[in-house]
Amino acid sequence: MGTTKGVGRLSLIVGALGMIMLAGCGGGSSESTGTSQAGGASDAGAGQIGDANAGGDAAAANDASDANASAPTCTSGMTWMYGDHGSSQMNPGRACIACHSTHDGPPLTIAGTIYPTAHEPDLCDGANGANGARVVITGADGQTLTLTPNAAGNFDTGEPVKLPFTAKITFMGRERAMTAMQTTGDCNSCHTQGGANSAPGRIQLP
Repeated sequence: MGTTKGVGRLSLIVGALGMIMLAGCGGGSSESTGTSQAGGASDAGAGQIGDANAGGDAAAANDASDANASAPTCTSGMTWMYGDHGSSQMNPGRACIACHSTHDGPPLTIAGTIYPTAHEPDLCDGANGANGARVVITGADGQTLTLTPNAAGNFDTGEPVKLPFTAKITFMGRERAMTAMQTTGDCNSCHTQGGANSAPGRIQLP
């Protein structure tokens, strides 16, 4: 009888441990189920499930699912180090028109910087237009202006542009277009490292 009671107790303990382990795996199972059911949108679904079940871990899940949530890095490895020294390659990433108007620089109507990724830091060189990247601006009057980024990724023009305008980036047969018409040509004022005024971050190659 003593042996039977001992086995019975051992079975109860093993059974209880099994229930605890099963409960501990529940969150992971839910996320996996969400991933398989949601297809292309699976990451968002998994992130939402994580919000409900995992607390702080959910933010990491959401960030991992966002292609633009990569850690800020200077892809080119080149940084502008000459302050406001006059050059078309100066201060990539910074708000060009605001700076020019404050420091009596040449007047510009459209200016900004193109980058290969969405969250590159100020002063980091962007995507060289020699690789075929172009900025296409279409004014409210239908007139089109095509700009070529320089070696630092900077593009600018002083040509008049009828407001509001649309903008898109073309590269290797692909394009990335803005979804709304714009009334300011100071592109980097919104396309900052983290993004401002609903911009997702930098002006990024398609």
